Amino acid sequence: QLTKLLLCGEQSAVTTEGFVDTTGSSSEDADAKFAKVQRDYYAAMLVEMKEDCETYRKATECHEYAKLLIEQMHLIKEGFAQYVKNCNEFDAGASCHNAGNLLLRGAKLPDGTIPVERDVPRAAEFYARACTTTYPRSCVPIARLLQLGKHLDKDFPKAFEYLKIGCQKNNNDSCFFLANAHMQGMGTEKSYSAAVPLLEQGCSRGHARSCHNLGVLYYHGYGVEKNLDKFKEFNERAKIFRFQKKPPENGGSGGPTAH
Repeated sequence: QLTKLLLCGEQSAVTTEGFVDTTGSSSEDADAKFAKVQRDYYAAMLVEMKEDCETYRKATECHEYAKLLIEQMHLIKEGFAQYVKNCNEFDAGASCHNAGNLLLRGAKLPDGTIPVERDVPRAAEFYARACTTTYPRSCVPIARLLQLGKHLDKDFPKAFEYLKIGCQKNNNDSCFFLANAHMQGMGTEKSYSAAVPLLEQGCSRGHARSCHNLGVLYYHGYGVEKNLDKFKEFNERAKIFRFQKKPPENGGSGGPTAH
């Protein structure tokens, strides 16, 4: 037994001494024991994190408390309320962002109850606050909502400004969509050359889509001198950074297309 790997699905349970007990306990018993230990662990952690949040009143502690309420205790309504409180009281950008995510989709439990109603305009408010405080990742969803104009009034210049804020705070997705705004003339004058340094920056940081689009520009000679060697170089980088993800489609006989 000492040389045998313990793999998922084997009928064994961990005793309090930390050794594997193979005396016939069923996998159901083991799962039940593990579930109880896990519940007790998170319940104790919940008490501790709540005390930390109330005592220190810091964004990080209170954000983690809200995450625990939702992700482990499945108390979505309570966790959402804590996210909102963190956002309003501490300018906790991550909590503002997560509150926005919940409002963007809404939340519905298996029993049919809805702890968080879908409210896209309100979600946009939380994204905007997160973007302009401490969480540049939120600059993309607020900008995209303004660009698409489905739930908010379409406003390309305002979206462009949010993307600039995110990019200035070194958020790669913000820089990528800012480059796209330059290439499409959304909120600014259309300019492929203005997109190039933004894509170069993103690609140098390992952002696959930035590498892809930079390669596309070199393939077509948009904003740069046409260079197929550069196209191949950036295309290979995109593949490396993308790992196992599905590569973007090339767009038929017209060559690669920017995303």
